[in-house]
Amino acid sequence: MSVLSSFTSLRVVEIAEGVAGPAAGMLLADLGADVVKVETPDGDRSREWGLPLEGGDAAIFHHLNRGKRSIVLDVTDADDTAVFDRLVAGADVLIAHDDPGAPSGIDWRGTARRYPRLVVCEIDDMGSQGRFAGLPGSELTIQAMSGFTRYVGDRDGPPCRVGFEISGQAAAMHAYQGIVAALIEREASGKGQHLSVSALGALLSMKTILLAAQSGDTDDWSGFHLNGPRWPADTGWDASDGQVTFDFRHGQRDAWAKFCQAIGLGHLVDDPEYEDWRSTIYLGDRRFTHGGPYRQVFSRMTCAEISKLINEHDGISVKFQNYAEVLDHEQVRILEPLVEVEGGPESARRQIGIPFRFGDEPRRDEYASAPRLDEDRSAILDELDRSPRPVAAAAS
Repeated sequence: MSVLSSFTSLRVVEIAEGVAGPAAGMLLADLGADVVKVETPDGDRSREWGLPLEGGDAAIFHHLNRGKRSIVLDVTDADDTAVFDRLVAGADVLIAHDDPGAPSGIDWRGTARRYPRLVVCEIDDMGSQGRFAGLPGSELTIQAMSGFTRYVGDRDGPPCRVGFEISGQAAAMHAYQGIVAALIEREASGKGQHLSVSALGALLSMKTILLAAQSGDTDDWSGFHLNGPRWPADTGWDASDGQVTFDFRHGQRDAWAKFCQAIGLGHLVDDPEYEDWRSTIYLGDRRFTHGGPYRQVFSRMTCAEISKLINEHDGISVKFQNYAEVLDHEQVRILEPLVEVEGGPESARRQIGIPFRFGDEPRRDEYASAPRLDEDRSAILDELDRSPRPVAAAAS
């Protein structure tokens, strides 16, 4: 049996909005699971995040909810609650992320007890206990709380938010890992699991070596890959048409020396000021005080010319890419990151797929589009009517 076919028998119920829960559900849908997205009558709020594509929904919704099915249920309504219970009773996985502004009132831990084979993944923003529990945690709030805002911005400037939705995606990946681990354990024990993931906790777990360094004055620490906010930001080197990276690795002094000779800077090789040569090109702030000779040469060259010359001398140089350049780069094309999404808006037909490959299986590169609001109600209700009703465990 193939890896992908092993997921096709899984039924996942997703009752979540925004990024974290839907992104976790998308990972399972990409592997072939049947993901039923339960939405409020107003729909997932990400349907309105940004300019609408053809059909009315925003691009972010299409990219987070491909391959799912949608049904609208108001879990405060008795009839809809009964339908939701039937859905959950027949599911393998439940992904729940209560919106702090409109909590469902459902006891997710109790749901896991009612259906012993069900894997319940409960996602929250700031944690399930303490005075911040239940408060809405925005991307900015969670990045500030975790300290990620100390890693971007200008030296001696204010902390800044990472532009990417890093806490939502971190929570999604950790939720997915926890779900798969719980499903593996269920194979052995026959029992499901209630697992909880917070966006704050997920982001903290990604600090790893950075957090290990912050034991004293948290704004005055440094080390390899541990540069604190007082360390100058890593930036590119100006060319005539953009910026490039410029690095020769530790132990490549001879390669750097040959490169200097090639660009007319051979005199730097024996200059005692360039004995610590790497700090003048990449590591350390000496690139600002000693980088002038390189900058003068680079200013007369294009990014492609600079990168080609550095790479030919066994260094590493790439252009700082814009989005169009990223997708058009030969190295990116080799990785085949794009997949075709059928049936959705034309502008959302090409999306980024899952990054891993199974060596003995053909790559899956066609996916179904994100659902319209309540698009699959009839089909889902028909399936529930045809299925035997699982009996919930007796309350203890």
